[in-house]
Amino acid sequence: MHYQHRYHAGNFADVFKHVLLIGLLDALNAKPAPWAFLDTHAGAGRYRWDDEALARTGEVEGGARRVLAAEGLTGWLARYASRVRDDPFMLPGSPAIADTMRRQDDRLMLCENAPAVVETLRAEMRGPGIAVHQRDGYGAWALLPPAEKRGLVLVDPAFEARDELDQMLTFARQAVGRFAHGIYAFWYPVKSQHSVDRFARRLAQQVGRDVLDARLHIEAPRDGRMCGCGLAILNPPWAFAQALPDALRALQAVLAQ
Repeated sequence: MHYQHRYHAGNFADVFKHVLLIGLLDALNAKPAPWAFLDTHAGAGRYRWDDEALARTGEVEGGARRVLAAEGLTGWLARYASRVRDDPFMLPGSPAIADTMRRQDDRLMLCENAPAVVETLRAEMRGPGIAVHQRDGYGAWALLPPAEKRGLVLVDPAFEARDELDQMLTFARQAVGRFAHGIYAFWYPVKSQHSVDRFARRLAQQVGRDVLDARLHIEAPRDGRMCGCGLAILNPPWAFAQALPDALRALQAVLAQ
């Protein structure tokens, strides 16, 4: 295993992803019917604030810590800050964020392939309605459709492989073929404007439907470094799409360097 998210937990990309995750789950909670959340690359679920990995990279300083220091937060960003403050020892990952928002009959399906990380994920994310699967996240389409017939699929790989975007497109085709009306959110880093624009177009062509492409840029592109990130969303709820511009402006105001 090369990539370890514990070094990057709470960075600006995590904040962006988790704030929009809150908005998407909020939209699902607007209706009483239960939903399922499938996280294809779940990681450890939660991360210790005192882990030396966070201090080593310092990325959390430009992400979660900057949010906690900000004043006058509203909307999804304020709710994210509240969830981070709830536990002074652990920083929430996507599974933990989803766990705080699920109701009694809602369900979490969490996939992680790295044995050591799966062990931590199982320890952190326990209880009725939570299932942890040790498997390649790109094969998690086999868990679809959920019995609830409503839900959100988050695809958030480590982007170690050169063909990561192609793998996401293949997953999208397979998953949407089984669960056409589900909400899908594909996270990606922004290094080259051309490559991510092309990904959004190919995703729309692959599944035959429009894509809501949300992006956050924290600095100008340079030297192939990650200067932002995005979330390509299929079947976005109407209320989410209406609230998204305000959320992106709030994120930009707090996180831009």
